[in-house]
Amino acid sequence: MAEAQSKTERMAREARDHPAVSAPARAGMAAYGGVYMVIAWLAAQLALGESARSASGKGALRQVREQPMGAVVLWLAAAGLLGLVVWEACQAVGGHRDEEGLRRWGARAASLARGTVFGVLAFLSIRVASGQAGGSGGGLTGRIMAQPYGPALLVLVALGVAGLGGYSIVHGVSDRWRRGLEAQGQVGTLGGVVKVLARVGYVARGVAFLVIAGMFVWSAVTHDAGKSGGLDQAIVRFRDEPYGPLLMLVVAAGLGCYGAFHVLRGAFLRGS
Repeated sequence: MAEAQSKTERMAREARDHPAVSAPARAGMAAYGGVYMVIAWLAAQLALGESARSASGKGALRQVREQPMGAVVLWLAAAGLLGLVVWEACQAVGGHRDEEGLRRWGARAASLARGTVFGVLAFLSIRVASGQAGGSGGGLTGRIMAQPYGPALLVLVALGVAGLGGYSIVHGVSDRWRRGLEAQGQVGTLGGVVKVLARVGYVARGVAFLVIAGMFVWSAVTHDAGKSGGLDQAIVRFRDEPYGPLLMLVVAAGLGCYGAFHVLRGAFLRGS
């Protein structure tokens, strides 16, 4: 049994490191970063009251679709993201050998979760590229609230989002992001730039998730689905507060750093 598991893990690592998988994965990581950079730009426009577009993954993809050759770019991004799904699946099966015991299985579970996120983003890219994307799905909170124990369910969702936010902050300040980078991306001037982008980006992304989680809790406590929402609603809600636009612009800039870090990470992607 142990021998069969070892063989499976070795095959997964070999597949992960094969150029047919690693090359699309690098492109997919860069595409993921690019999506976040567009989200940051849309968020900044919302903070300044200059845009009605959605600062979300789907909103960013639609913005790309509107550009010349946008559909082609989205098809290429989807291909790269699917390659990244395969890469993360290989990591989940045979990667993270530098961890031990439960930490290794936790890291592999995280790879599986990231692969799922990349898969969803690839699916959205294909839908937007082919012109099949539907509405924004903004009634999800209302549907949850309409269920028995809806407020309690919404609080659980908020806790999950808050957990992701906290994880993102810890991941940034503890420099755990270094484990996914080749050594060339961590030294010299480039390494300094990468460090700043990673730390600021992960913390800003975490703060954004915590704000969204807080809005979910507020919605559950007040039984008002209209008080919840994503980054768009958070920006609009804070925009009229003292220093609100400035704070939201700082978050948007941080999300841009997060995206730029992942663009660079695509060039120095490393398995473990």
